[in-house]
Amino acid sequence: MIQAATVLAREVDAALLPRAATAYAVKELARRAGVSAEFLRTWRIEFEGSRFVSVFVQPGTRKQIRFPLADQQFWTGIRRGNFRTSTAAWMRSRQELQQVVPDFKIPFSSSTREDVGPLFAVAGKDRVECALDLPSSTVLTLGRFEETLPTPRDQHGRFSAFSSIAWRAGFLHRPIVDEYGLALAQTISFLLPGWHPQERRLRVKLSHDVDEIGLPFLLRSTFAHTLRRGRVSATLQDLLSLGLQTETAHQRLLRHIVKLSLDRGLDSAVYWKASAPGPYDRGYDLRDKRVSALFTAFQAQGVEMGVHPGYETFKSAQELRAEIAVLRDWIGEHKLGGRQDYLRWDPKTWILWESLGMAYDASVGFADHIGFRAGTSYPFRPWLFAEGREANLLEIPLIAMDSTLQGYMKLDPDHALSKLHDCVARCRAVGGVFTLAWHNTMLMDPGYEMIYRQLLDELSGSDSYDWREPNYGIE
Repeated sequence: MIQAATVLAREVDAALLPRAATAYAVKELARRAGVSAEFLRTWRIEFEGSRFVSVFVQPGTRKQIRFPLADQQFWTGIRRGNFRTSTAAWMRSRQELQQVVPDFKIPFSSSTREDVGPLFAVAGKDRVECALDLPSSTVLTLGRFEETLPTPRDQHGRFSAFSSIAWRAGFLHRPIVDEYGLALAQTISFLLPGWHPQERRLRVKLSHDVDEIGLPFLLRSTFAHTLRRGRVSATLQDLLSLGLQTETAHQRLLRHIVKLSLDRGLDSAVYWKASAPGPYDRGYDLRDKRVSALFTAFQAQGVEMGVHPGYETFKSAQELRAEIAVLRDWIGEHKLGGRQDYLRWDPKTWILWESLGMAYDASVGFADHIGFRAGTSYPFRPWLFAEGREANLLEIPLIAMDSTLQGYMKLDPDHALSKLHDCVARCRAVGGVFTLAWHNTMLMDPGYEMIYRQLLDELSGSDSYDWREPNYGIE
């Protein structure tokens, strides 16, 4: 069985990828190929020293997929930040996918060639060989290895999209690891003509970070509705709420944005804050009766409640633990997920969230550009390089966020919608999960409200991704 072939990191040369990580990568690639968990348990992995690994896909036969393993010189270069990207072709043409997946991009390539030819090539009736060390590339991409190295960060301590190998090599807009799954499925079909992959269909996860809810009352914020956005009614609603303790404009918009998705048969997740007031946190009071009324209404509608730890929780175990404790008590659930404020995240955040017993993180998306930060649209348990193991935490990668499109990329509504359509198409092609963060405050912008409505119309009828399904819905 595949699990029996793994070993701990300390049992092999520290310069090489642990065999446990190679087995992990094979599992992640198999998931994306549509291999069922039951079928995967029949596979066997055999290592030929440190040169090759063979994956036997049918018990009692020699039907195998063989991968070369990168040498020590490769890993020495990787640790120094020397990364190469190779391009590979389909083993057999797939006309129906050619436009979305014309080729395969392999970062952290073990090959010295830029073009390696077919990613998988037939080497006999019982064997297919991979052109390079695809498992290592997969682990390094999913585990965000490049972000473990010393790299310049922005003013918020974040790794920029423009520092990534994906941006430099021009494939940030592609879920490259998921695309490898399509190539692997073709390979398995060659070896086992009677095998058919499990159906891989588009699923959707919508979420709303509650940064602003009109509390505490700020006069400049209230009049900004009119002065900056032309929303006189919103200003009036805030003024009335001050005297009558009625719903603020932002509270009304939060209720409205959840309704927009529910009306189309899509689920929403609402991520709340428990942070103290500060330069980047409003510090609203969860005990306010208007906030409680929203919570009660969402709970009755089956809306998922999650956490949105404040700005100061990044790299602070004490701050994060305190905020999550407050939110757990308020929400009334222990198993929660959520997203770091400002997308202030690095690979150590996974370890911190795991240590607090969180179910999932949804922070792995770039603040300054939409796309596939971890090369995938599939929720996955990340590989923790600092600890040489798979995390007991789910990552639901973030593909697009409204403030990224408007504030960083500075796209007008038409161009923003076009970019979102492309993301959806790529997730659909690989059977992944399209994830989107849209703030209630963005509905103040008529153009971006139009984007959200049109996108929901396109997504209507799609299945929602529910991490609360058995095994997080990833098998």
